[in-house]
Amino acid sequence: MSEILTITPQAGLDANDDPLPAGTPFTLRGLVAPTNTTVQPGADGNLDEVDFTIYLPLKIKQPSGWTRTSALLTNNFTITVRGQVCIGRAREWDEGGRGGVEVLATAKAGITL
Repeated sequence: MSEILTITPQAGLDANDDPLPAGTPFTLRGLVAPTNTTVQPGADGNLDEVDFTIYLPLKIKQPSGWTRTSALLTNNFTITVRGQVCIGRAREWDEGGRGGVEVLATAKAGITL
């Protein structure tokens, strides 16, 4: 069953390494799966642990028409899953118009966003 997730684009840091204001949050529906340990989806090499693997649709219908989900995700974003704010890493896969977006989400206590 899909769950409601909140995505918040993060603007990064200013010249003093202070966080810039976050973008406007928006919600999506996605499937939340148990954790996996891949640093980059499908990549070999160093491993770290993530709290959630989330599957989002390839495209989302908006008032202006269909938009690729990956176009809504910035390089830096957080995703709120089951009440936990997580740092997200996304990868799109497209198999001739079928596919989706995989998000690896890590919740770290004490992080500053």
